[in-house]
Amino acid sequence: MKNNLLKSLFLLVTSSVVLTSCVGEDDYVIPTVKTPFYSEEFQDIQNNTILDLTDWTNFAEAGTISWKEKSYSGNGYAEFNTYGSGNASNIGWLISPAYDLSGYESVKFSFQSAQNFVSDNANKLQVYVSSDFDGSNVNSATWNEVVCSVANKSTTGYLFIPSGEINLSAYEGQTIHIAFKVTGSGTNTNLDGLFQVDNLYVYTSK
Repeated sequence: MKNNLLKSLFLLVTSSVVLTSCVGEDDYVIPTVKTPFYSEEFQDIQNNTILDLTDWTNFAEAGTISWKEKSYSGNGYAEFNTYGSGNASNIGWLISPAYDLSGYESVKFSFQSAQNFVSDNANKLQVYVSSDFDGSNVNSATWNEVVCSVANKSTTGYLFIPSGEINLSAYEGQTIHIAFKVTGSGTNTNLDGLFQVDNLYVYTSK
């Protein structure tokens, strides 16, 4: 089922237990509201069309498949599906607009991802950050892969999972792009799964 959380306000639940005079005997986690200064929830879309949102880059490094705009039960998201492409190799990049981090400290980002029909680890979603992407030449930019939780063959089909907080402190004062890259195949049935991305938020943790 599609996860429709984090739509109007961005809620991040801290991992620590907070105790105040208002708390009873049972400890519980207090949610902290953090408002992102950049966000994309993929709501302004046309279902099942090539994704062409303003200032986003949709680049096919290999094969003919591009990321698509998709919607289910009123919720929009981005999807890369290699099934039936006829291409032995499909590699698709979805790259965010430029995010200027000047004036912000303790910057982080998060997103959600889902998969279906993924049965091999070679059929994968990877996440990158670049501070020198010029908006058009994907292959000439420097892309640094980030460590985070992404959907894979072990996650439940179509269940969106959180990435966790990804630290952008190394890029403070710079302008960056965030990229989602899927590797798959339209001819190898072990590699023809689909990936979905939603609810990208860039925010300060202070």
